[in-house]
Parts: sequence; structure tokens; C-alpha cells
Amino acid sequence: MLFFCPSCGNILIIEEDTNCHRFTCNTCPYISKIRRKISTKTFPRLKEVDHVLGGKAAWENVDSTDAECPTCGHKRAYFMQIQTRSADEPMTTFYNRMQHQASELRIPVCAVGDKAALQLARQCLLGGQVIALPTDTVYGLACDANNETAIQRLYEIKGRDEHKPVAICVHNISALRRFGQAAHLSDELLTRLLPGPLTIVIERTVQLSNRFLNPSTSKIGIRIPDFNFMRDLCGVWQEQPLALTSANRSSAPSSLQVSEFRSLWPQLGAVFDAGRIGLTEERRLASTVIDLATPGYFEIVRAGVALKPTLSLMDEFGIRPRKML
Repeated sequence: MLFFCPSCGNILIIEEDTNCHRFTCNTCPYISKIRRKISTKTFPRLKEVDHVLGGKAAWENVDSTDAECPTCGHKRAYFMQIQTRSADEPMTTFYNRMQHQASELRIPVCAVGDKAALQLARQCLLGGQVIALPTDTVYGLACDANNETAIQRLYEIKGRDEHKPVAICVHNISALRRFGQAAHLSDELLTRLLPGPLTIVIERTVQLSNRFLNPSTSKIGIRIPDFNFMRDLCGVWQEQPLALTSANRSSAPSSLQVSEFRSLWPQLGAVFDAGRIGLTEERRLASTVIDLATPGYFEIVRAGVALKPTLSLMDEFGIRPRKML
């Protein structure tokens, strides 16, 4: 890790001072004492095969052949050959079935009432795909929370900063306690709060092993949406956590119907449609987010749609505000 002089721009060096270390510049008189620990860590992003091959532009002038894509039914397959091994071995052929326009893709859009909906969702999650589905507030994007590639894909589709955390969705209070440190929260309190349009932020447990899931914090936001399809999916997903964020590009409005995030469809494994969620625009505020990591105290992180009843319960259970919006 390098630091540069704010006066002349040269690299600073570290020297020992009387009671601490200090930054000094060899070019100018700049000196700054180091009074706190300075550290940083970076998790390298795993590269997709397409990135290694040169990205989208590399496929613009490649050869093609007659072959039908088993996923979307497109009639042409595009390919390139690259020498990936020693010169006396054959070249490796890479095929691309996504060369056609996104508008031609037949992304599965399935009604949540369809008998095959849960099985289709489970298959997508097992394959490391990201899916769109309804919650009790807005439409969300979900994937396997313990799949590193899926989490990276979720951030990519969302266009979200990796240091901005996403929540997880679980089936019941027992699962919440498995993935979050909630010993200081009574069952009575949790069952009064959940299921519902609320995200509870607490310290995570070792059961959440994905290093790409919220790497900048030890906490995790946990949801139990009051929506049957979501809870049923968490149930058939072997009671493992689903990473969950709203179905929209970062900084764009939340979505109340699937047509509002149509531009994301080509990047998804499937879209599960429950029609319009809610009758008013207030739903776009999404869930209320409350930090309950500190015993006896709470902090409202996002007001959301359930602020008033949440504050009422905090008062009833004697939990005091640590910081308000």
C-alpha cells in the first residue's frame, strides 16, 4: 500500500518517531505522524471466461455455424479458436450462444402460481443463476448466498458497489438464528417483527461462508418476507439463505411489476411474476431496515414501509434508540 505526499505528490516513506511512526517526504518538508492503524484488504474478482477471451468486442467478427442453442433456441453458434496449451497440441474452440440480440432471448417468465415455479426457481439457484421474484414490498433479485460466482453476478447485474451490503432471505426464525447472532433477541420479539417488510441487521455467524458477501462488514441484514412464494422457495432451498436485493439497477427506482426491470431480463435465469405488488407508490420505499446488533439498542438504517409499527415494538420491548435517521 503506497501513500503520496499531499504537497508535492512523491511517495511517502515511513520512519520511526519518538512515540510512534510517521510519514515523511524526501522531496519536501512534509511530515505526518501515524496515530492509528492503517490497513486495507482487497478480494480479487473472479474472471468470467468471456473476460479472458476479450469481452463482447472479441466476438464481433468471429466464425459461426448452424447449431441451435438448447437454452434459447437461437439457430447460430459463434466460435473462436485459441492456442491455450503447448504449440504441438490442438487449439481450443470456444463457443458463444449469446451472440444474438437480447430481445431475441426467451427468458422464462413464470407465474408464481404455476406448479412448476418452485422447481424452476430451485434449478436456477442450483445452477448459480440470479432470478427475479416478488417479495412483500418490491420485486427482488435473488441467488444462492453461499455461491461466490452467483454473488458476483448479482452485483454485476445490479451495477452495485461491492462494498454496499445485500441482505439474505431465510425461511423462519430458526434459520435467522443460524445465520445471524440473535441470542439477545427473544423469540417473542422476533415473531412480532417477522415475517414482514423488515430487514433485521445483526452480526453474522460462520454459517455464512461466502467471502464475497458483504466483505466490508461483519453484519448481515436478514429478511423473512410475508410472501408465500418467497418463503416456500426458502423452504425447498434446503433452508439455506438466499441473497436478496431489489430488482433494479443501482440508484434506479424499485420495481412493483416485472415490466419495470425488463432490461435486466437477459441476464437472469428466470423471472417470477405475481402481477403488480401493492396498490400505492409507497411500496417502492422497500423494507424498513433496523440494526439490532447491540443488545438493548436499535438504529434505524432505512425508514422503509414499516417504520411506525417497528418503532412501536421497540418501545414496547424497552429497546432504546442508538441513532435515528
